Order: sequence, then C-alpha cells, then structure tokens
Amino acid sequence: MADPRKKKSSRNGSPQTNRYFHVLVSPLRLVKRTDPAAQESPASTTPGNAGGRRATDRTSFELYDRWLALSAREQDVVALTCLGYKNQQIAFHLGLSVTTVKSYIQTVCYKLNVHSKTEIRLAFVHWDFSKWK
Repeated sequence: MADPRKKKSSRNGSPQTNRYFHVLVSPLRLVKRTDPAAQESPASTTPGNAGGRRATDRTSFELYDRWLALSAREQDVVALTCLGYKNQQIAFHLGLSVTTVKSYIQTVCYKLNVHSKTEIRLAFVHWDFSKWK
C-alpha cells in the first residue's frame, strides 16, 4: 500500500500572496496623503475639465452618497473593518454574533458594489475612522 505522506509544494520561496498584499500588510492607519499623480497641474488642463472638478471628486461624492445609504450599524461595521478589526473583534466590540457581522459585511459589499473586505478597505483608505476606536 502507498505511504500517505503529504505532498511537498513545488514552489520555492515565500508563499503566494493576493494582489492587495502590498496595500494591506498591516492594519490600516488612515491618514491624509496627497498623491502627486492625482493632483492636477495647470499645464495639463483639458477642455473636459474646464469646470475645475476632477474625476476623483466625482467618485468621492459617489462614495459619500453610498456611505449615507448605509444603516448606522453597517457604518459601524465598515469603520471597524477599515480600522483592521477581524470579524470576531467587531462582533465583540458591537455586541453582535460573528454571523451577524458577516451578514452586515455581505450587505455592505452589495451596497458599495465591492466583493470583499479588502475592497471595502481600499474604497475608504483616505477616510478617518479614528472616532470609532
């Protein structure tokens, strides 16, 4: 009979990581950062941008409108998620069950049109959630 040993991985080096690993190495510290690539320079104005608004302003307003569409409990769950809390920690902090927290996250993902907690964090990366600590 064959020996039931665990097959070794053929990969050498560090384990494979997801594509957002470089962004979320540690729990997020929400600080205001300016991205020089996102700032508009006077020489690069186009006739479409004559109003003075950037495309990022529109997405920020859309995200804020979606934030206002969330219930108070969903906003709490999103804020704690963005602060790097795990589902169990969020459940303990809010006095809920872990299943309820997962349900809130699923509902928030649907409302924000994202697919994971990582994408929720990336959507709100420039927001300050320090008052929820």
